[in-house]
Amino acid sequence: MIEISNSEDFFRYQKQLKVVPFTQSEAWYAMAVAKGATARFFIDAKTNTSIAIWGVESKVTLFNSIIFRVSGEARAATLDEKTVQAFYNTLASLFKAIEIDSNTKYNVEMEVGLRRAGYKRPIGVFSCPLTLENNLVAEQSRNRRWKRSVKLAQKANLVVKEVSNPDNTHINDFVAMFQEMSKTKEMTHVVSYEEISSLLAHNSIKLYAIATPKKEVLAYRIVQVHNDYAYDVFAANSNKSRDCKGATYLLMEELFKSLKEKGVRYFDFGRIPPSNHSTDKIYEFKIGARGEKVQYNGEWANYKSLTIEILVFFYKYFKLKKQRY
Repeated sequence: MIEISNSEDFFRYQKQLKVVPFTQSEAWYAMAVAKGATARFFIDAKTNTSIAIWGVESKVTLFNSIIFRVSGEARAATLDEKTVQAFYNTLASLFKAIEIDSNTKYNVEMEVGLRRAGYKRPIGVFSCPLTLENNLVAEQSRNRRWKRSVKLAQKANLVVKEVSNPDNTHINDFVAMFQEMSKTKEMTHVVSYEEISSLLAHNSIKLYAIATPKKEVLAYRIVQVHNDYAYDVFAANSNKSRDCKGATYLLMEELFKSLKEKGVRYFDFGRIPPSNHSTDKIYEFKIGARGEKVQYNGEWANYKSLTIEILVFFYKYFKLKKQRY
């Protein structure tokens, strides 16, 4: 394993790799920097690179502990357990605590390699490791609710377009709409102007909007495109979009068509949290597009101290009130 000292060299090595989830993209890194984060970069080798990750050291002040957090991994199309084991074993030697939340497709070589390097599933899982993968090339019949909702939005003459050159107005509008949605849904996550501006500055990031005939934007969607694969990144829905029935459905339907025209074959619809509580509504919406259910590699942890791991779990669950999955 090799630590790369600067982002430019790291992303040059990353370009060799087939699988690059949006959380490991250069655009996502730029957004992390806008938040004030300082990242560290690692690859398994400079020639024939198979794994490349960047992550952020987070301080849990309550326990005076540093956790190295990694969201996903960029990797070659094929992996072997020995490469994974060697890479993550060396990584573990550099930190007292590591948390990984991988949003790449489940790979058994990845799991075997991680386990042999001493990583385990965390005490509490706080992100659902499931998604829907939509094949944009093959014909996929939507469910009745999806079709009906699209027709309602079309009858209302709602218009979907890609915002090719987002300006300050679009960014401010997105942030305000996201905050409105967060408040309505009682979400804790918020985004800033600087974060969204940094994200949209990259060509791999696409912004779509749906508006009324009077050009009032009802909802936005941000996606990332990497080769023939696209990822759902952010959604911002206004309260008014709820009154315009089918707005979000039509937005996604037209977004799929646009991505297909750009040569995208697959769309990762982001995490689906099937459950017996309110988050199940997200699953109900996304399953209407009839994609294939896919499992991510999910969460892994390597703590040198079991006590700290247990305390961090209690902090997340009771203090931050995170939802377990």
